[in-house]
Amino acid sequence: MNQQGVTFLEIVVVIAIMMITSALVAPSIQNWRQKRALESDFHAVLAQIDYLRVRVRTLNGTARLSCLSRSGNGDVLTYQVLDNSGQVVEDPTAKSASYNVLSGKTVLISTICSNNSPAVFSSAGVVAGGLDIIFKPLSGSTAIPGYRFALTPTTGFVQKYKCTDSTNCDSEID
Repeated sequence: MNQQGVTFLEIVVVIAIMMITSALVAPSIQNWRQKRALESDFHAVLAQIDYLRVRVRTLNGTARLSCLSRSGNGDVLTYQVLDNSGQVVEDPTAKSASYNVLSGKTVLISTICSNNSPAVFSSAGVVAGGLDIIFKPLSGSTAIPGYRFALTPTTGFVQKYKCTDSTNCDSEID
């Protein structure tokens, strides 16, 4: 007799192969997503700082970059731009209370995330006291290296670093 179709055993074998394959691939996909979110947040903050520096020079005003945390670590970053009379010109949280420069998958470690002390950009484009931020994945994965940047207080020069492990962030990048 000539029969066509598949048997129940063949279906079970194919499903088992698919489950084993997905179990092997899923962790690497998760790490890849976290790494891309971390890189994206790093570049988003750098772009935001460049924007704030140009905006305060244009207005001859100031800008505040704030991390909404008091513990030294935070995952929400926002800003305000003020003109030379101190009036708020731009505040994205006024339009949307959930505004965040970050994706929500990154933790910042910085002094701006403690004691509600924002980084204040002057009309010269520099931050009094400088700015140093370390970016780590929110999940705490040690397999994913973090990033760091430092903004010097006098010149406003930005130095970018890639972390080699959880404590060493001294490998300078372009």
